[in-house]
Amino acid sequence: MKAFFNEDKNLFVKICLFAISYALMFEFLWPNGLVGKILFGLFALISIITLFFGMIVGLIVSLFFLFTMGSIILFLAIQNIEHGGFYSEFLTMKIFVLYGVGLLLTNLFGGYIYDQLSRIVMERNKLRQEIKLFVAIDPDTSFDNSQRLEIEMKREMNRINRYGGKFTILFLEMDNYNEFSKTYGQKELDYLLKTIGMRASESLRYSDRKFRYSNNKFAFLLIETPKDNAELVAEKIGERLGTHQLLSGKSVTLSFHISYEEYNQQMGQMDYLQFIHDVEKETVFYGL
Repeated sequence: MKAFFNEDKNLFVKICLFAISYALMFEFLWPNGLVGKILFGLFALISIITLFFGMIVGLIVSLFFLFTMGSIILFLAIQNIEHGGFYSEFLTMKIFVLYGVGLLLTNLFGGYIYDQLSRIVMERNKLRQEIKLFVAIDPDTSFDNSQRLEIEMKREMNRINRYGGKFTILFLEMDNYNEFSKTYGQKELDYLLKTIGMRASESLRYSDRKFRYSNNKFAFLLIETPKDNAELVAEKIGERLGTHQLLSGKSVTLSFHISYEEYNQQMGQMDYLQFIHDVEKETVFYGL
């Protein structure tokens, strides 16, 4: 983060120098009056285009404008118009050369700033995405979240496709979740989720992974566990979660729906989303 701050500070200094250079050019190089202001406005417009769209676009616009300006000067020279009329203030070879050099330098410097800014934005977006993926803990249950479930399952599926083995994914969906929240309040709901997280962790092996898939749905990735053992695991968790004691001391009975399915090497590299969809279709009632 410190590196990003230092880069931002350097970029800010460069942009300030960029703006000061405009002021100096306008003050010492451009002619006075309306025409000078028009020239400076066009110069600023091209520079803004370079800052927003990059050096290539800025060069194309600059070359087009310089071609137009040079054509006008050539036309006036052919017509032998000298020091008179509307064009006498600015359509001279000196101003044309200064203007062209200024645009070239502006495009180079503005393109450099554009590249620097684009790189910083890309790095920040990448860092933000990495934080989103790897700092993915549900604060209520201390389980990982659904994004981590996708990452871990894809990793396990790839491992099994290559080396063999198996895992079973077990979904546990709490019934009457919204009714519980309305009846007992947020404080009791927070305590319930914390209790579910603690008791489910006590019922599983260290190698098994725990996820909060949605508000009232929890997923357990049972590593190297066949499907035949999943119901035993569900029963073990059920013994811990079937009866819940509220903060008030009152006991309530909880019920859940469960679904589970095994993934193994014979499943032909099934897509993650399709596998999850198939598992959720097999949801059955499970009274705890």
